Amino acid sequence: MVEAKYYKDYDHNYMILKSEDTSERGSYKYRMLTSNKIDGLIKCSVRDINGEVYFYYDISSKVSVENLYKSKQLSYEQVRDFFIQMNTIYRNLGQFFMDEKELLTRPDCIFYDLSTKRYSCLYYPQKEDSISYRYEELMDFLLAHINNSDKLLADNIYQIYEMSENRDFFLTDALTLFNESDNDVPDIHAVIEESSFREIQSNEEYAKTHDYDDNSFLHEDPDIDIYDGTAYEEDGTEKGSEKRRKSSGRFYGFFVLASLIGICAAGWVYFNYKLTSKETMIILCCVVIMSLCLVFSLFQLMLTGKRTAKKEREDRELKVDIEDEFRNEKTRYESFQGEDISDESPSVKRMVLPSNVKEMTAHKEESADCGETVFIDNRYNNVEYKLYALDKKNKKHIELTQFPFTIGKMPGCVDCVLMDDSISRLHARIEKQNEKIMLTDMNSTNGTYKNGLRMEPSETVELEPGDEIRFGKLNYCYR
Repeated sequence: MVEAKYYKDYDHNYMILKSEDTSERGSYKYRMLTSNKIDGLIKCSVRDINGEVYFYYDISSKVSVENLYKSKQLSYEQVRDFFIQMNTIYRNLGQFFMDEKELLTRPDCIFYDLSTKRYSCLYYPQKEDSISYRYEELMDFLLAHINNSDKLLADNIYQIYEMSENRDFFLTDALTLFNESDNDVPDIHAVIEESSFREIQSNEEYAKTHDYDDNSFLHEDPDIDIYDGTAYEEDGTEKGSEKRRKSSGRFYGFFVLASLIGICAAGWVYFNYKLTSKETMIILCCVVIMSLCLVFSLFQLMLTGKRTAKKEREDRELKVDIEDEFRNEKTRYESFQGEDISDESPSVKRMVLPSNVKEMTAHKEESADCGETVFIDNRYNNVEYKLYALDKKNKKHIELTQFPFTIGKMPGCVDCVLMDDSISRLHARIEKQNEKIMLTDMNSTNGTYKNGLRMEPSETVELEPGDEIRFGKLNYCYR
């Protein structure tokens, strides 16, 4: 199978696969793939680059099954809903006479939309001789992530695994084990509504067990601010204060212009026509009203300008404070770089030394007979891992209490909820691999940054103490 690559283009994330067979370019299945008419297939565009053909799949606002359930156990209902939706996708392919063998069923090629509760797949035209066993990786993934305490689920999955080794296996055969026949598969929208109801019900039960009132946000950490009702678009864009500020500026600007035009028109009528006393009074009243509207609009424009200037000033001060903080840290530990640590690696020099280093150095000669102190780099032996907030308005530090650790804004799906308009529902994942802390971007809309560099969708990088991490527009320092 060709290796997948990821690409970020403005507000879209793409998964890129190189075509193995370019001989059928312009065929029926190519046209159906790019027309995006088949429900359940991810939108795709075909591009020619240096004589090679590439498929660009738009995976914006979607999470792969591999990432979604990497640290979770699948329940009976979740597995059942998965097979029902996959069977529906296969049916749709059959209606358009598309070869179902070319549907990619790897866990990293099946995506889930958290907003619509629907699965979607990649359709990848291949050569006939390159089509291999389709379900091996998917079945291995399900076996590793199901809830083994559910005996019925475990028995069903093991039976499906054995059935899938047959080349004539269809997903409809799997549904028979979940008491579903080919003619009895429920409507996909009913399944989605049922899943949404279960999620809402679980959140309500969670709130009751944790003594939260109706206005509290569902999260275990009491330090998180209560959700203030800011609205969000489906892709996570803002409908909050900044957008209202811009729209109000345009609104009052229009009122200023309309008031000036009205006053000028009234003056022109007054000086060019002979009016009765009643008509003159009407003209004067209109002028007074429009003058009041003009003054009020100008006042509101001034307030909007002051708010915008204040926000820009705060952003500049925040940036300066962050730079000063790191500059002071650097100056402090560089001043203590003596002969004991001069030969250490750069990663050791970056660590902040204790405040009593001077006293320790002063008594070095007196305690020489006690032996030299050996420096131990215990960055990864420390059980406490934290992301320290660097923004003035965001004082919430993130404690990495477990691994893997997911971050996003959708309660019930992540370990840490960040209610900010720039955060995706499932934004990033932090995990521990061979004593190293790794950060993965979960195909987020506004991106994940390490030390100012934006990570590619689904990219994984190593974290080291002192790294600055940004989720959307929230800044943190890993220490």
